[in-house]
Amino acid sequence: LLMQTPVAHSALIALQPSSTYANTGDSISLDLVVSGLGNFGPDSLGAFDISVGYDPGVLPFNSYSLANFLGNIALAEAIDSSSGNLGSAVNVAEVSLLSVIGLDTLQPGAFTLATLNFNVTNLAVGAVTQLSVLSGPVLADAFGAPLSATSTGPASVAAISVPGTAFLL
Repeated sequence: LLMQTPVAHSALIALQPSSTYANTGDSISLDLVVSGLGNFGPDSLGAFDISVGYDPGVLPFNSYSLANFLGNIALAEAIDSSSGNLGSAVNVAEVSLLSVIGLDTLQPGAFTLATLNFNVTNLAVGAVTQLSVLSGPVLADAFGAPLSATSTGPASVAAISVPGTAFLL
């Protein structure tokens, strides 16, 4: 008698794009992405609680939106349990109410968990600021069991120099 048991995967959490360019007055968006789990099969993600650190003096947090890969919040398929803006970090968290089979059929091997939106208010020409997933991201599989997770390096936002009007002539 052969039984198939799910393979425990280690998830990778990343901010994408990993680098971008902006100037004071711009708005930027970064996707919080998970990969390394099942591809339309086990292990699927059933819940997450992740915080991203940033410099509020340079990039004040504006808003976040959760993707629908754990279910549609408006249809009561998932619960948004995010804390949101914590000053120098933003917390996003979600718990799925979908069945294991529902999550398996919904989730590809890599997908966006949330989109984080920031305003650029004080980024000097030539300066770079970084955002990073803070230690201790919590992930659970479709059964609620913990999943191991690591995060990639920080995402960078660099100021681009704007040429003077003499350069444009």
